[in-house]
Amino acid sequence: MRDAALRDRALDVRRSFTVQAPAGSGKTELLVRRFLKLLSTVKQPEEILAITFTKKAAAEMRKRILKELPNSGEIAHRLRIQTIDAFCTALTRQVPVLARFGAQPEIIEDASELYLEAAARVFKEFNPASEKLLAHLDNDIPKATRLLADRLKDRDRWLRKTGEAPTRAELEATLAAERERLLRKAKALFPGASEALARGVLRKDGQWLQRPAAPEHLKKVPGLREALFAVCNLPPAEYDDRQWEALEAILALLKPAVAHLKVLFGERGQARRARGARLGRRPE
Repeated sequence: MRDAALRDRALDVRRSFTVQAPAGSGKTELLVRRFLKLLSTVKQPEEILAITFTKKAAAEMRKRILKELPNSGEIAHRLRIQTIDAFCTALTRQVPVLARFGAQPEIIEDASELYLEAAARVFKEFNPASEKLLAHLDNDIPKATRLLADRLKDRDRWLRKTGEAPTRAELEATLAAERERLLRKAKALFPGASEALARGVLRKDGQWLQRPAAPEHLKKVPGLREALFAVCNLPPAEYDDRQWEALEAILALLKPAVAHLKVLFGERGQARRARGARLGRRPE
């Protein structure tokens, strides 16, 4: 189906659609057109809700919609175009008892201090896993604290998967399969791609080497730099016993770290805003 036909199809307000397209392809314009079409089907503009990630995106969408509406000043304040954070805040205000926050929470942009504090509390408790990890890191508590805090930043990626930790064989098999997949992807772009090539032409930050300069013919292949960086950025496909013991310790510490983070959020009445990460509470 051609692009124009797909765009027209997405304007059918009787159906729901997932739209995936690269940056600059007109997704916002499509959302604006769909919003305008929905306006013609409702009695009150408040019946339509548009949610975006950032304030900038919400403002841009509002600007485009108002530009298309005659007498837009009459309903400008009634259009519900919000960020995810604003929407969630509104929900907690409407149902304070169910939200279980107590006082209205404050949304903060950077929760790094809370992650560090939650991780620090883990290491103040006696835990065999803490002892193992600290032994692996030469008893460097600040380093161990930062390591665990970094995992808390990305908890939305792993929080639902901590019920049963993977075995060593399972994890090594997964890593080996992922390395093979990424290498195939790189070879599809350049048949001579390999981990050795990647390390020979890329800097540690994934950019092309300047001295000695990476070959120009490689630089001209779209997507090759990113594919090579992904190949050399994976951990080894196999762990030695000491590495596995440290990884097991980290996995064992994730749950208590999240528990301490929940307590901290409750103590300070703050809710974190970053990449849709959740605290992990499931509906009861």
